[in-house]
Amino acid sequence: MNETARVFQEFLGLALRHPEGPTVAAAFDRTFQFELTDDEPFYMTIQGGQITVAEGDSGLDWTGRDWERVTCVRTSARLLRDVMAGRRIVSEAVFDREIGFAPQRAATRHLDAAVIVTWFYTLVRLAREQAQAEAHVRYVADLRVG
Repeated sequence: MNETARVFQEFLGLALRHPEGPTVAAAFDRTFQFELTDDEPFYMTIQGGQITVAEGDSGLDWTGRDWERVTCVRTSARLLRDVMAGRRIVSEAVFDREIGFAPQRAATRHLDAAVIVTWFYTLVRLAREQAQAEAHVRYVADLRVG
């Protein structure tokens, strides 16, 4: 697995360790196909609250027959690293046009695409919160005051 995909899988795994993570992850079943400008593509599948990441193309046609199952994420590995490191937030990157999601109007016949994008934002936020919580626990343990 390429480095970007591997690190992103580890990062989003943090969301599942967050107290709210399993419930949030189980809200939808969806594949996100990451098309990167500076690295190889990969895809993330969230199904039944479990997150898996694999290299390459998911084989799903987000522009046609599979639009209700897959969302394409166009961005860079650099931006994903910045998000994981807490230097950027996804919504800021959307406004700066450094990340885009497609299809943009509907995720399913009954669900607006904005709901899926917000769900993605939430998983990323939970991963960041969990990373901070775990870092704090390690810090306190290192101080030997806890």
